[in-house]
Amino acid sequence: MKKFAFVAALSVCAVTLISLAPAQARPDESKRIAPTVPRFNVSAAVERTPEQMAAFDATFASPGQVKEAAVRPTIDAAQYAQMKRAAELAPGMASRPGALAPESPLSSVAIKFVGATECDGPGGCWIPPDVNGSIGKSQFVSVSNDIYQVRSRGGVVLLSTSLNAFFGYSTQPMFDPRVQYDEEYQRWIVTADAFEEASGTVQIFGIAISKTSSATGAFYRYFINTNGFTGAGNFYDYPMLGLSQDAVLFTANVFTGSGFAGSSLFSVAKARLYNGFGWGVPVFTGLSGTMQAAHQNLTDQNGYAWYAAAPGNSGAIYMLAESFPANPQDTGLFGYYNPSGVPAYVIPPSAPQPSGCGGKLDTLDNRFQNAGTQNGDAFYQVHTVGAGVFSEPRYYYITGLNAFNPTVSFVADVFAAGSSYDFNPSIASDPLGHFGLNWSSTNPSAGFPAGNPSEVFADNNGANPNGTAQHLYVFTSASCYNTSGTARWGDYSQVSIDPGPGPVSNTNTRIFWIDNETVPSVNFWSTEIAKLNY
Repeated sequence: MKKFAFVAALSVCAVTLISLAPAQARPDESKRIAPTVPRFNVSAAVERTPEQMAAFDATFASPGQVKEAAVRPTIDAAQYAQMKRAAELAPGMASRPGALAPESPLSSVAIKFVGATECDGPGGCWIPPDVNGSIGKSQFVSVSNDIYQVRSRGGVVLLSTSLNAFFGYSTQPMFDPRVQYDEEYQRWIVTADAFEEASGTVQIFGIAISKTSSATGAFYRYFINTNGFTGAGNFYDYPMLGLSQDAVLFTANVFTGSGFAGSSLFSVAKARLYNGFGWGVPVFTGLSGTMQAAHQNLTDQNGYAWYAAAPGNSGAIYMLAESFPANPQDTGLFGYYNPSGVPAYVIPPSAPQPSGCGGKLDTLDNRFQNAGTQNGDAFYQVHTVGAGVFSEPRYYYITGLNAFNPTVSFVADVFAAGSSYDFNPSIASDPLGHFGLNWSSTNPSAGFPAGNPSEVFADNNGANPNGTAQHLYVFTSASCYNTSGTARWGDYSQVSIDPGPGPVSNTNTRIFWIDNETVPSVNFWSTEIAKLNY
């Protein structure tokens, strides 16, 4: 009787708790966006082993020096060029107030080491790097144009292969890679684009999922002909990668012969991808701006995946919410949501280097270049904006996701010095709200070599989103670009949260890893990887 009474009492408590739980908010049905392609089917994956990769690289005919096509702005190219020139001719000032404190009181560099370089592997030399890098349990995976590399936590190279060999594709060079580590399921996700084939009807996008937690083992590999949903002759560019609690998120910019045609979006259940199964999903195209996905925090159980775009020179943010991203029968896309509290922004000027270095560095446009972080009711993202003659990262702390009323709760511009030019930023936040910022910086006033292109990290002062970020110069390049005009800089960088070495991931370690471009010798790029203790 006592046992029965206990169960009955527990049942009453459970009912009480359930009845007190607030009803889940739902998006306004009038904001539903219909898919362009109701169902796009992809065949089952094939296995890709390290042995196959090595055999491929042994016979791969290098295309020699490969230069990626010029950056494709999401506004009219002539208008974009005019805006960049206008930004560089803004009213002059030698410095501006508000630079970050010179050293972070919280963060320290635990270890740093050199990553991929311009001519690694048999795939030729590439410009620019477009570097991404993520930390796992025991390995750091970095990807940049035509190179996939796995290192130990101490920087020892465990595997290095070209992207073409990694995916097993030789028709066209592969580029624009991304990598994410799924802390919950302990899998690696790697993607890369390929240039269009001569027929004009095929452009390959590769997706690879590690079969285990090891990035040096076998992968499931999928090939997608993006012309199947973008249309023949259209270019799939700047692919982006995110994670929700149960799906992998894919977006990219699409260009026709006449210019930008909006971005595309689709999501695939982890249960399908992580087992190599085939899948069919709705695809959305024609979306505003460079619609960037987010990496949802390990402990976050929000059932909606959120995306954000900052279209060039618009002074606005456009957000989308995706329901049931792992269920193609029920997937819904809703928007646009325009968060209030977004300050006006403009195209950033290119970044000059110290005297004797030659030309400027490309700072791109206002797009969100890398995945944001989704954490319950909050969303973190960063991009580069113009500030007079300077460029500087602007980060956003957006709340109100659960009520489908996103609002900018805090926004701040960060820059390393009053006379520095800061760009190419990325951000990640842990479940407790500690975030790390990573970006590139030059400071012509500091001269050579102190003002050379640098890798910078900043924290948010003890998980306070309204706190003033402090910063660290993690690495300053030994050299610079010495070319006329504006040299291409990497379009990506990355911050990832250390999940800890234990069998169960813990993303509250307060340890961040960063990966960004450096210039060790004249006109030659490398990358620098660093572990930051918060």
